[in-house]
Amino acid sequence: MLTPPLTFLTDPARLAALAETGLLDSAPEEVFDRLTRLVVRTLGAGASTLTLLDGERQFFKSAAGPDMPPIRETRMDHSLCRHTAGLGAAIAVADTLADPRMCQNLTVTRLGVRAYAGVPLVTSDGHALGTLCALHMTPRAWSVDEMATLADLAEIAVAEIERRRAGERPEHGRASLRAADGLIRAMLQQSLAGIFVVQDERFRYLNPRLAEIFAADEAWLRERTVWDVVHPDDRASAEAYAQGQLYGPPRAAHYSLRGVRADGGVVWLEVHASRAEVEGRAAAVGLAVDVSERVTAERERQEAVAARDRFYAMASHELRTPVSAVMLYNELLLGETYGTLSPEQHDAVERSQRCAADLLELINDLLDLSRLESGKMEPRIEEVELVALARSAVAAVEVLAAEQECTVTLEASERPLLVAGDGKRIRQILLNLLGNAVKYGHGRPVRVRVAREAGGAVIEVADLGPGIPPADQARIFEDFVRLDDAADQGTGLGLPIARRLARLLGGSLEVTSVVGQGSTFRLTLPG
Repeated sequence: MLTPPLTFLTDPARLAALAETGLLDSAPEEVFDRLTRLVVRTLGAGASTLTLLDGERQFFKSAAGPDMPPIRETRMDHSLCRHTAGLGAAIAVADTLADPRMCQNLTVTRLGVRAYAGVPLVTSDGHALGTLCALHMTPRAWSVDEMATLADLAEIAVAEIERRRAGERPEHGRASLRAADGLIRAMLQQSLAGIFVVQDERFRYLNPRLAEIFAADEAWLRERTVWDVVHPDDRASAEAYAQGQLYGPPRAAHYSLRGVRADGGVVWLEVHASRAEVEGRAAAVGLAVDVSERVTAERERQEAVAARDRFYAMASHELRTPVSAVMLYNELLLGETYGTLSPEQHDAVERSQRCAADLLELINDLLDLSRLESGKMEPRIEEVELVALARSAVAAVEVLAAEQECTVTLEASERPLLVAGDGKRIRQILLNLLGNAVKYGHGRPVRVRVAREAGGAVIEVADLGPGIPPADQARIFEDFVRLDDAADQGTGLGLPIARRLARLLGGSLEVTSVVGQGSTFRLTLPG
């Protein structure tokens, strides 16, 4: 993530443009307060500020929302908005603790802001004077529609700020205020999200998009209570949310429910709502987004995953027995239990045995993949001595290495080197890495290194083979991907399964490679 330089804060030209607005340290004004209230209502945010950035502080020209403390300014080290203004572009952060720019900010660590969305207020001559932002006290994603709404409102704020720079003041700006009201009204009417105000269980206001979502006209919705258009199975939970909003502590709510359309169809909705007062009485203000296509797509995905898992289970259980029988009869033939084979017959049976072994490997890989994807594979955590385990894995590939005229060496920084893990699964990962290194190393040496690292241990398997092109280094961990120039194509599941196993054990599996010089696979494991 980019961290913009903050030297722009003290740029004399920017500070002069800010001074021209006359807004620093000025009293709250309805034209700006209306914008922050709209941010809270339409985005379901816990708070919103219209922030102006001075050289060493941020000043809140306007602030709204149940989670906004009663302050007008903070030091710059509390400012999340400085990153938005410095970048000169919108920023949406779903979890501030996971964002390196913001995780140490005092607004996050002391005030508990966990989600942030901001749009810079950039003048026509390119000066970022501040931001219009939305804040939330729990992690949440910001949709494309929500960011577009925030950007529209920020444009209205910039237009008002430009008028101030031109010398127009509120007492002479009623025409400007009317123009801003017109922009806001147009934005509400054309929004891609359904916007509503509910009071006394009825729609006090709704925009055309909400009526479209319910396949109805506005009159049809106004004639009904809110509960008439909520699916009966979701009514109890929706009522609980509503009671909490209207009579509990001030807060914004985000929840999902099913709606009933005018034609009887069901629509899936994500609702963002918060409490407000309309003519002195409690009301709920918010927006509803139709997510039916997303819900349908997720169900189809789950059904496809279930069908795939059923196929994997069938393949692993129904095919394993006949393949094992074929391999057994091949062994009997090769052992000349049924008589002496001619050289041609012996060669044919050996080829049959290799094909059967490859098929059994694919079946076993499918079974492992199915268990990993469904979460049914549980690691058996025990104390593992990594050097001994690595030595046994190297010994297991000695025959293959001899066939390839390849030497495999083991280096260990200490012994014993103990970690908590699943020895069987770690060995499975190592055998896959060693097998690939030997097969694709073209007879060149393979080096295995086992070492202690802070908080755990690392095992590296390095070869001097042809290397992997940068474009393919991510693809090799995808299911069924096999590089075109591979001498032995394999199943295309070994590395994807190895990486999943590494993550199952709390570690990771990565690769570094240079074409023409070789590859190094690095398995890290927790202590």
